[in-house]
Formats: sequence, C-alpha cells, structure tokens
Amino acid sequence: MADELDLPDTFPDFSSVEYWDSRYESEINVSYDWLVSFTQLRSIFLSKLHDNFDAEILIVGSGNSHMGEELIKEGYKNITNIDFSPVLVHQMNERTQDLGEEMEYITMDACNITFPVGIFDLIIDKCTLDCILCGDNNFQRASSYLQGVYRCLKPGGSFIVVSYGVPDSRLGYLKNKFLPWGIEQAKITKSSSDSFASFEQARYHYLYICTKSLT
Repeated sequence: MADELDLPDTFPDFSSVEYWDSRYESEINVSYDWLVSFTQLRSIFLSKLHDNFDAEILIVGSGNSHMGEELIKEGYKNITNIDFSPVLVHQMNERTQDLGEEMEYITMDACNITFPVGIFDLIIDKCTLDCILCGDNNFQRASSYLQGVYRCLKPGGSFIVVSYGVPDSRLGYLKNKFLPWGIEQAKITKSSSDSFASFEQARYHYLYICTKSLT
C-alpha cells in the first residue's frame, strides 16, 4: 500500500497582507524568486522590450525577488515595483537605495492599481494572480486586478504572467470582453522533478503573455 501524503490541515492565506507582513518580518535580508528565475525569463522579457532602455516596467507583487535588479543590469532604468506589504516595501527601498531613481518600491494593493492610464510598456506578474486566487472574493479581486493592469498598460505593451496554474484554470480570467488583448501561452519546465512528475502540473510552470492592441 502506498504511503499517504502528509499534508497540513490548513494552508497560509497567500492573499492576506498580514501573512506577508509576518513572513517578511522574519525573512530580513532574504531574496526569493517564485517559480522561475530571471535567467529563465530573460529572453522573453527582452523580446518584448525591443532594446527600449527607457521602457517603463512594472513588477506587480514584487516581493523580495532580484528581478528588478536583474533588469537594471540589462540596461533598463525605469523599474517600478508594487507590493501590498509595507514591511516588504520598506525593506526593499533600503536594499536598493543605491540604485536611486532607477528603482522604486511602492506600497499598493494589486487589486486597486492607481497608476495613470497607459504608462507601462511591460508589466510582470510572477505568481501574484495565483496568490489572489487563493483568497476570498477571488473572482472579483482577480477581475479588479486584471482590469487595473489593462488600464495602465500602454497600447502595444505586454503583461507577462508566470503561474503554476494550467490554462484551463487561468484563461477564464485572462480572456473576456473587458480585456481585449491577444494571449500567447508557453510552458516552462520545472528545474527539478518530483514523485508526481507524471502529472502535467507537476512538470511545468505556465507563461501567459497578454499584449494590448495598438488601437
């Protein structure tokens, strides 16, 4: 008889600012990249930025990843990061203060994006939509989030979502009449296999590239 999985009785509420504040308070000077590294995404980002080193880039739910710093190393110099954890934002503003105006961290709820219309060339989401979908009122919050992203994305700009969610669980949120963007899909093979490698979701992460029409 196969061993039973030893799963916890409850899981963290990844949509809760209290959870993330507590986590970041205990993880000072830590950096973590959800799902995939910058190296795995580099060619995709650069293909959408077209050597426009003045491009305005937004990283949503940035956490303490080095993603923004890696983009600056590539020559991009207008990186805005938002996260709803004030603890995290304070830590990251201190960590990146030597980068000056090239890097900015702002406390903002992704479900209530307040940037002006059409200002970003590229918006990056690495597991943020996934976290929103873990919480209460997830359909309404995800809809508010995606409409806010669409609104502040420039015509011709791209919104790149890196997710653990298979297309059947994500495209219903990304494809609707209020979000008239084109969507490309891709798979990214996980760097390590596990005992559930026969399952599709255990072998891949998923990439959704949403590009706003020029008109």
